[in-house]
Parts: sequence; C-alpha cells; structure tokens
Amino acid sequence: MKYFKYSPLMLPALLVLFTGCSKDFLDLNPVATPTEVSFYQNSAAIDETVTAAYAELCAREVFDKDYFMVVGSIPSDDVDCGGQNLTDYPIAQHYDQFIGNLSDATVTEEIWRYCYKGLRSANTVLEEMPKVKKDYPDKITDAFIFLRTGEMEFLRAWYHFTLVQVFGGVPIADHVIQPSDFHNPRNTIKEVFTFIEHDLKDAMTRLPGTLAPSDIGRATKGAAQALLARMLMYESGYAENYPGDDRFKGCLVRYKEAYDNADTVINSGSYSLVGLGGGTFSSTWRYNMNPKDGYRWLFSVEGNNSPEGIFEIQNVEDKLGYGIFRGNVMTVYQSCRWYTNAKGVRSDAAGWSFNSPTQYLIDAFNSQDARETNLHSDPGHGTDDPRFATTIARPGDSLYIHNVLYPMDLFNLPTHMLGRKFECGWDEFWKDEGTSSGWGDSPYHVRLIRLGEIVLLAAEAAVKLGDQTNALKYINQIRTRARNCGNTGFPKDLTTVSFEDIVHERRLELTCEPHRFFDLVRWGLAYKYLNGASVDAGQFTIDFVKGKHEFWPIPLSEVQLSKGGLVQYPMWQ
Repeated sequence: MKYFKYSPLMLPALLVLFTGCSKDFLDLNPVATPTEVSFYQNSAAIDETVTAAYAELCAREVFDKDYFMVVGSIPSDDVDCGGQNLTDYPIAQHYDQFIGNLSDATVTEEIWRYCYKGLRSANTVLEEMPKVKKDYPDKITDAFIFLRTGEMEFLRAWYHFTLVQVFGGVPIADHVIQPSDFHNPRNTIKEVFTFIEHDLKDAMTRLPGTLAPSDIGRATKGAAQALLARMLMYESGYAENYPGDDRFKGCLVRYKEAYDNADTVINSGSYSLVGLGGGTFSSTWRYNMNPKDGYRWLFSVEGNNSPEGIFEIQNVEDKLGYGIFRGNVMTVYQSCRWYTNAKGVRSDAAGWSFNSPTQYLIDAFNSQDARETNLHSDPGHGTDDPRFATTIARPGDSLYIHNVLYPMDLFNLPTHMLGRKFECGWDEFWKDEGTSSGWGDSPYHVRLIRLGEIVLLAAEAAVKLGDQTNALKYINQIRTRARNCGNTGFPKDLTTVSFEDIVHERRLELTCEPHRFFDLVRWGLAYKYLNGASVDAGQFTIDFVKGKHEFWPIPLSEVQLSKGGLVQYPMWQ
C-alpha cells in the first residue's frame, strides 16, 4: 500500500466527523443540505470527504483495538484478554468469556457507529460528484469521478463486510442514509454480500493496480479483489456449515470464484511474501531481531507498506496532538506492562499487556501439524517454528527499554505469556510525551489485508475444490517463508494437505490478527473449539451457545433509536 496524505487543513472537518455519536449521526440531515450546496463546488471539496471516508479507519481504538483485538482475537481460543490483572477491562473480559449482555456493548457500538460514519462519507462522495459535474463541469473531470467512485465502492464494501463479520445481517447503506432508514428490518447476510460483491467488481474496473508515491494508502484493484476473495470464502463457509439456519439463507458455495480471485491477486506481480526468498532485514523497533527474520520485520514500523501489504490503515506520529485520529493504540494495548530493571527490581514498561496467549496456542505451535514431530530440545519453552518468537513472549524474553534489552516480567498475566506482534518499548514512540499525543500516537500501520492471508485463502479454496496441486503450492509458500526466517529447518513442506492443515496453518500464521474467531465461525467450528475451553488460566469455562454467539448483538442504543425497525437475532432477544 502507498501512503495517503492527510492535509492538516482537513482536520477541522474530520474532527466533526470523528466526534459525533450515533444520535448525532442520525440528526445530521436537517443541517446538511445548505452546507452541501455551498461546499461541494469542485474536486477539492469532494476530496475532503474522500479523506473523511478513509479517516474513519483511523479513529482511535476502533479498527486497531476494537476490531483487531477485542472481537477478532480475544474471543478465540488463541488468547485470553490479559491486561494489568484478571479484572482489567471488564467489557473485553466479557467478550473473552461470552457473558456479555445487550447493554454491555461499548466495543461493538464503536464498530457499528464508525462503519456507518465511513459509509455516510463514502455515499456523500458518490452522490455529490454527479451534482458537481452538472453544476460546475469545469471543476471536476470524468477521470476523477471514475477513480474516486472505485475508491468509495471499495470502502463501502470494507465497512459493510466488517459489519457482517461482527453482527451478521445489517442495514445496507447504498445512499446517504436518513433516520427513517433504520426503521426498516436489517438486510440478510446474503443481501449484504450481494451488495458488497457488486461494489467490489465495479471497483476492480476503476482502481489502479499500483499507486504513485503521493497516493500511498488508497484502495487498489488488488485490495478490491482480495476483499472479494475473502467475502466469497465467508459466503461459502456459511452456506456449507449452516444449512437450515435462517441467518445464512441464500448463501451459496462459491469456492471456485474465491480461488480465482485470490489466485489473481497472488500472481498479479504487485505483492510478495516478505522473506519468502530469504534476505536480511533490520528494524529500529525490533532491536533483537534475527536479520533473516522477514516475518518479524513485517510487524514493525519499517514494515509499514511492505511488499506484502495489500491494504493498511496509515498511522502517523506527527507530534501535532492528533493521535486520537491518526495514531495506533495497538502497540500500547499489547506491549509489556512490566520489566525487570538492572537492579532486579520490577519496573513499569508502560504497556497494557492485553492479548495473553493460551496454552491451546502453545500446543498448536508445538504440534507443528498432525504428521510432524517437534524436535525442539525443550518443547516446554518454545518451538522450532520461527513465527513463535514474533508471536509469543514468555517470562525472561527481552523488551527494549531506555536503549537496553531488559527481561519482561509477565507475572500479572493469566497465562504468563504475552502476544508480541505489535509490541514496542515506551521510549521508542512515547518518550516525548510533552510534545506528542502519548499512548495513542504509535505510527505502526494496521494491516487490514496482507498477502499471507490471501495465499492461505487460495490454499483453502483449492482444498475445498479437491485441487491438491495448488493447495500444496500455496500452503507451502507460507511454510517456506516461515522456515526461511529462522535456522531450525521448520516448518517443513507438506506432501499432502487437508482442511485440518489449513485450519492449523492459518492459526499459526495469523495469530493476534483479526481472523481466528471469525474463521472458527465461518468454518462452523466455534462450538467445537470454544465451548468448554478455559479462560484466565482455568478460572472460567466458556459456555458457547450455538445460534447465538456466532455474532454479537446490534448495540441496544441503535435498536432503541430504530423504533422497532432493527430486531436482534432470536437468541439475543
């Protein structure tokens, strides 16, 4: 991905968009008409709203923490919530334990509201461009309209897809929605997927395959095609694994289409797996990084917009006080809270220690796969898979603090382990707190779509199609990249590949990214893997309810504002 520049001149408009709540969103229409008439007179005005449509992705704590961590990772069997202690962040603990109620929805309220705010901006662009062309034909070109239409169609697809992952069927926003639109029933999952597919297919005809440096961060043809491949895999999984479930009525098995789209992205020449062919890498963030470890480098600031990145949220640390809108909070949420200083004393590292890996995940890494024996001399402390060191920290592992590597102290975590894909030390980003936005100001980009995931989607689709040749080709690309990032000779290439191998490989490759819980749902495996699993080192046992916990309820505040239009799925009523 390339970097999309946010002009400081746009920030006053963005502040209005970012700070509105759900009621503000619904009440906006009465004051919007005269403002739009006077404002939208040229392509520059349109581009400010284009910026707003992208910028909703940067809203602090929504896509970086809420989506990535709280709903995409914590509810899975890979991690427990973690935090300062077992009672830290109660709402996230409830998502971890599946004990939330209709009023306990701060996280999903934020996802709902910011997705619909993004949709409002995207639809405003799409509706205003023809008016500008009609009234001010010399102020906007057909080429500009053509390109921006593709970008807004991609963003509409992204926001709708996120809503489906979290809530299931939702109201389709195909125009600048009014309060009365929420008085209608939610659309079905299939209806939303059909809308997404139409937008993405049209966007693919409009978007460029590559971007100029000044356009880094915008949507590309590859991003649209990758998202379509992902959506088709979700529809196929829903259709295959939930027959007779009205929530998924109309969904079809479409693995061949999914494979073709993923395969095209992989072979487009626009992207590559970092470290697949070896090489050396360095990072000022990852001070103790093996120079061969491209996978570890991928999750660093230097790895922003890497050759593997297909679509990334562009975060910056500009020390202008805009961290709430432009920075990334994942680093502070998932960095280590404590370390042992040179005097052997426990000291505050200033991270918050969320995402504590479970023993289930350790067992998965140590098993490698059903046919391969782990040859590590100490299987209780690590694994031969080089991805382990990037993904999981254990007591005594090092963190860079004040120009020195110090041992982490993980006494406060339920499993005494910490997810470390997105870690950093306090002095790496936040030491100049007086001139920066502090904890929410990390410049680490949020990787929404990366090639590694799309390669595994292609392998999965090939398995479903009975195509062992291509399934092996693609899953072994991922395993080869992992192997080339270390010196253990593991993981070895597979000689046959099953669906269980796909489940296993996605788990290791994508841990702590927003996939495991959503994967278990689309595969129909959430009950099998989650029900009865222990949380917080065995202090709580999950009661996963089929027909309920695959999706989270629509925020109660939105249901109330809809005046009966929005209705929860039956088991959430």
